[in-house]
Amino acid sequence: MSYRGGVVLRRSKRLLITIGAVAALLAAGGISAASLVNRHAPAEPEPRIVEAAPPMAPDTHTVTNPAAKLSFDVTADWEPADDDETLTTSNGVELDHLVDWGPYTCQGAEYGRAFAGTGVAPNDHKAAPGRIAADLAAAVAADQYSDGHQTAAVNVAKPQPLTVDGAQGATVHAEATLIRSGDPCAGVKGTITVIALPTSAGVSVFVIGADLTPGPQQPTPLLQADRVSTIADSLHVTH
Repeated sequence: MSYRGGVVLRRSKRLLITIGAVAALLAAGGISAASLVNRHAPAEPEPRIVEAAPPMAPDTHTVTNPAAKLSFDVTADWEPADDDETLTTSNGVELDHLVDWGPYTCQGAEYGRAFAGTGVAPNDHKAAPGRIAADLAAAVAADQYSDGHQTAAVNVAKPQPLTVDGAQGATVHAEATLIRSGDPCAGVKGTITVIALPTSAGVSVFVIGADLTPGPQQPTPLLQADRVSTIADSLHVTH
């Protein structure tokens, strides 16, 4: 099942079109994905420390990625992707152990309202976790909400320090908006949250994305914002 702005036709033609379109449009404009980030003078906020999660509800299960040394919890209405399915972002980060929420079919194509996954930044990504999280949030937001004709407007918030199980990393929130979409089925506005943490695997990343508005021909339910936060807060570093 795929996710694009519905949110992607995630592992299908929509993502392949989007990555090529984003690369071409960014190159034409002489900018990089990183330049989509809103840059403010970075004050140094106090890091948020995630406490141990309470016991899971009976309908909740844990998604564990041994390679990324991360796990997170989702409720039973999230559907795991096939084990061999991955999502490679336009800035080269491969996400796997994917889960989808809110599947629907429109005009013969499959969509989803939300997805989550984990991975490890490539070894050539030597930047600090805050920069990795910001660049990844910008890339995923553009990947998921741009189409073959227009790049989505992406607003990336300043990275916030975050400590999870002793690992000191960062979290970043991004919003993407596509003013005029050629796809009547897909959502045209969404949110992406990225957490980047140093682990024994490298800089491990968690990504969760969700539609904020539906497409004009498919007003299916949206994922509540507090559920996105709950899943992000359930992130743990494994050993």
